[in-house]
Amino acid sequence: MNQKAVTISPSQLIRFLDQELKELPDNRKGDNKKYTVNHALKAGFSAFFTQSPSFLQHQRLMKPKKGKDNAQSLFGLEAIPCDNQIRKLLDPIRASTVFGAFKTTYKWLETNQIIKQFKYLDNQILIALNGTEYYSSKKINCPHCNCRKHRNGSVTYYHQAVTPVIVSPSKKQVILKDTASHINFPPEFIKKQDGRRKQDCENAAVKRWLSSNIIEEAKEEITLLRDDLYSRQPICKLALEQGYNFIFVAKPSSHQTLYE
Repeated sequence: MNQKAVTISPSQLIRFLDQELKELPDNRKGDNKKYTVNHALKAGFSAFFTQSPSFLQHQRLMKPKKGKDNAQSLFGLEAIPCDNQIRKLLDPIRASTVFGAFKTTYKWLETNQIIKQFKYLDNQILIALNGTEYYSSKKINCPHCNCRKHRNGSVTYYHQAVTPVIVSPSKKQVILKDTASHINFPPEFIKKQDGRRKQDCENAAVKRWLSSNIIEEAKEEITLLRDDLYSRQPICKLALEQGYNFIFVAKPSSHQTLYE
């Protein structure tokens, strides 16, 4: 029997975001508060939403020509803050402050039976753990940045995260799973840890993620998916101890004894 497709609109996603961000901390002093923290966060989110680094500048050029822009129609932004203003407002706010928006979205998907459609392999949820680079710059950096040193002497500063994503072989779409009603699954940031000078790495980050996300009395069984990077004894052992199943790729070059 064909199931009726249920979709979530961009406007619904923005409403979910608004619900969670009504009272964001604002530590500014003085009366110059033309832009709210909420405006800055949605302006920053818009660049990721459209996957366009020039989104905000494009909106500024669009409005004089057409009388309105996507920032206004999609995100409710009457005025668009510049990049420096966005950074000034958002830098003091911890990323975990906005994780509740994922919970709201996930509950909507669960209520509308969309999560059920993604289940596979004996009715399990399949979660792919993906290492994603979401920021890089040769100029702007912070104490938590990892860095790449190039042969010409230049340095690229960057931030990455391990993101848990619900996938299914039967679906083209994926779901970024942050917080379910019964298990907490935030992304784990790959960054220099407080008080340490050594660079962070994806393997260390996924161990932190596993240590923080034990499955005790979950409603579903969960299988983790990843490539050869994770198919090492410490990660496999930790995944089993935390209650997960896993399917990790094992290449002949890194698992010679196994293949023999």
